[in-house]
Amino acid sequence: MYIAGAEFTSLMDRTCIEKYKMPEIMLMENAAEVGFRRIMKIESENNLNFREITIVCGCGNNGGDGFAIARKLYNIGRDIKIIVIGNISKMSYSAKTNYDIALAMGIELFHLEKGIDISEKLKELSKSDLVLDCIFGVGLNRNIEGDYKELINCINRLKEENDYKIIAIDIPSGINGSIGEVMGVSIKADFTITFEFFKKGFLRYDTEKYLGKVYTEKIGIPYKFYNEIEDIASFIEEDYVLDNLIIREDYSHKGDFGRSVIFAASNGFYGAGYLSTQACVKTGSGLTSLVCSEDVQKILAVKLEEAMTCLYSDSERVEKLLESANAVAFGPGLGNNEKTEKLLQKILSEINIPIVIDADGINVFKAEYVKNNTNCILTPHLGEFSRLSGISIREIEKDRLGYAKKYAKDNELVLVLKGKNTIVTDGIRTMVNTTGNYAMANGGMGDTLTGIITALCAQGYEAFVAATIGVYLHGRCGDSIFENNQVVNATDIIKRIPKELKILYNRVNI
Repeated sequence: MYIAGAEFTSLMDRTCIEKYKMPEIMLMENAAEVGFRRIMKIESENNLNFREITIVCGCGNNGGDGFAIARKLYNIGRDIKIIVIGNISKMSYSAKTNYDIALAMGIELFHLEKGIDISEKLKELSKSDLVLDCIFGVGLNRNIEGDYKELINCINRLKEENDYKIIAIDIPSGINGSIGEVMGVSIKADFTITFEFFKKGFLRYDTEKYLGKVYTEKIGIPYKFYNEIEDIASFIEEDYVLDNLIIREDYSHKGDFGRSVIFAASNGFYGAGYLSTQACVKTGSGLTSLVCSEDVQKILAVKLEEAMTCLYSDSERVEKLLESANAVAFGPGLGNNEKTEKLLQKILSEINIPIVIDADGINVFKAEYVKNNTNCILTPHLGEFSRLSGISIREIEKDRLGYAKKYAKDNELVLVLKGKNTIVTDGIRTMVNTTGNYAMANGGMGDTLTGIITALCAQGYEAFVAATIGVYLHGRCGDSIFENNQVVNATDIIKRIPKELKILYNRVNI
């Protein structure tokens, strides 16, 4: 499933009409048909009864979708009322055609004239089982004022009083489709039926409360169109992972699955070293070594039965490990200090293999350190990314996708911006994770993810692919555990990794 902003909708419509000779009214009819079918599914799957339906339409093409959906609902015997706001004389041909059809069919329709008492006119909403929001589409880029603002506030207020459901068509009216900003006021939908691609603005965290459950429906855009567009994000879903899994041969040995070297842990932060190393082992790294201090080794050497440990002081062995390594992890629990920074600089100057930098590695990271390494994977959360980029968290949250992509492109690295819907980008390709849940919000999750991605890099996955599969697998493990547990810990994830990998590999072979 693709993700794009409002500007992409205009490009899509224009290309379909001009290049593929698909008339606008056909696209509108397709949208109405899939919208109608999804409304029916929402009704049945949620044990609802949409007998009386009010459809609130603007005079743009979002309103045109609404008029067409009204016709389809009317044809199956539903009690339909249409409320229209705006200048009917400025409707597009497609919207006006569907408006005229609704009128000709005898569907009850009234127009909110300027200066009318909207609250009085909307009292009829109290009888509705469902309100369809078709006022504004994804192109909204100005604050909502006047009668439109009063209308939206009235719909939201009456919903609280009468408990009807609201389904937004394409986008809740009032949300900016590109950045997710509320343009003064917005419909608060229970469900959103969006067309063709997931809107980029929906990824903004504070937008979620306006969306409800989101369904993305295809409206017949030629697949060839997407192949011609380079700059478009997509979701990391199971099919993508299955397409990219490297199949293990029957006669493989440990050397075929890579050597991972992990620089992690310090006094008081032993767990970070343990979790990242153990996650690396369980994700299938052929040989895994933890480079650490003597204090750390005394504690972890006993726990890490399937990994080796090496002391920093054994510089000759450390050098040999790096020479033979296929992937490196750096940072978990190392300490935010000058010693850590110098060590990172040294490693980055000597290797050009994938390196996953997390936690204290991010704290001491400077972009100039990786100018000669195109295999660097940075895994910050929002706070760390704010420090890296010099941009406030509040500003980043307005467009996580855009800021992440720019940083990755400017610095020629893979960025994993962690959080709900983790973003993975190399500045050209951008993907958004679909797995994970709130039960995973506790210590050690980042360390575990670092180990997973490192193991995948060691096994031969290209850095971007390793990061995308890594975040998906990490969240998938959490989702499986969450089915029967309210809290999901890092050690739970590590134990689950082999099982989820087996499930995925079995599906490749089907």
